[in-house]
Amino acid sequence: MKPRPVKRLFGSVFTRLLAATLAAGLAITVTVIAGFLIIRIHSETAFERNLLLYTEYLATDLGDPPDEDRAREIARRTGLAIGFVHPGISWQAGRLPRFFNPGRAWIHHHESGLQVGSSKGHHFVRLAHGGGELTFVATRDAHHGEQALWVLVAMAAAMGLILGASYFYIRKTLKPLHTLKAGVDDLGAGRLDQRIPETGCCELHDLAKAFNDMARRLDRLLKSKEQLLLDVSHELRSPITRLKVQLEFLQDADMRDSLGGDVAEMEAMVTTLLESARLRHTAAALNLKSVPMGDLVRSLVSEFKARPPGVVTGPLMDETVTVDPGKMKIVFRNLLDNGLKHTPEDGPAVSISMILQPECLEVVVQDRGEGIPASALPHLFEPFYRPDVSRSRKTGGYGLGLSLCKAIMDAHGGTIDLASTPGDGTRVTVTIPRSA
Repeated sequence: MKPRPVKRLFGSVFTRLLAATLAAGLAITVTVIAGFLIIRIHSETAFERNLLLYTEYLATDLGDPPDEDRAREIARRTGLAIGFVHPGISWQAGRLPRFFNPGRAWIHHHESGLQVGSSKGHHFVRLAHGGGELTFVATRDAHHGEQALWVLVAMAAAMGLILGASYFYIRKTLKPLHTLKAGVDDLGAGRLDQRIPETGCCELHDLAKAFNDMARRLDRLLKSKEQLLLDVSHELRSPITRLKVQLEFLQDADMRDSLGGDVAEMEAMVTTLLESARLRHTAAALNLKSVPMGDLVRSLVSEFKARPPGVVTGPLMDETVTVDPGKMKIVFRNLLDNGLKHTPEDGPAVSISMILQPECLEVVVQDRGEGIPASALPHLFEPFYRPDVSRSRKTGGYGLGLSLCKAIMDAHGGTIDLASTPGDGTRVTVTIPRSA
């Protein structure tokens, strides 16, 4: 069962690495901002102390009562805004910042006759002097807000570039994993000659190399097994022939017939092994022709007329497809033969029909026999596998038919699928590409 797309997305290595990168970047950003805020708080405290001390000197310099002309001169030279409020007297030297509102200011220090605070980033000191109230405002640079905005934009752009670079770097680093998965899929499908590029960083390179070594070993192992079977089969032919000759001289007719049946079965097994190996090695070498599939199926059905419970045809159409007719006959002959073997003689007939799809032609073989256990279904296309462990003469076979059918359909670019329910029969669907 495949995981859901959302779960697969959030559970993938790529997503987790990207999330870890984002989390690390966010944590670093928060840490840097927190550090700057702490530094700013401490620096503003020191700045306000110095500002208070400085304004006390300026208040002394302005005199008592404060001299307005002297205040304008100091404001021009320092950039400070200076204001004085006294019953009946009020003046201002320098330009107060826009939106500056002392009434809504943040007061950092307050005592009798003295206030230190800030409003909109502008610091001020308000103190009692000359019988009135003298205020000094240290204005922030008029371009400070614009500069801060550009800094934020630049930081966001830099973070975007970093994250984009991280995304593509992680994707490139993990690309060999996708190649490895494709190689595993090929290996699982029986394509043992497939190899994957040995690229990527050290660990992924080693993993790809280990996979290729494993695929080579498996390929050699299976080829050695097939070669051994072929060699044994060839070597058995001569003794079987000698046995058949010797049996002809046996006087006891019952024993001769019994032993003859055993020898005939052994000869059939050897012949099947050799023929299966020959067809398997030539499955990819197709003799392609344009064939009306309806005619091909009808010719096969006629071969099984005399075998109970018989074969019936469903909807057949003369759709022309490009196939190797000889090898396709092997496929359908195997499927019909299996259906008849595993259906009682007095049971329903085996049926074969066609379904025309937009991209392919489906040929369906259905029997109502004993069915196949669910545990056996994943292994049915493996060579020499048989769910019937007794291997009786009634059912016959050596577990090679379905594996040969799959090899032929793979060579055609088609598929063969099998569904079965014990007690309800088996349905085999052969899919032939219409563009083949």
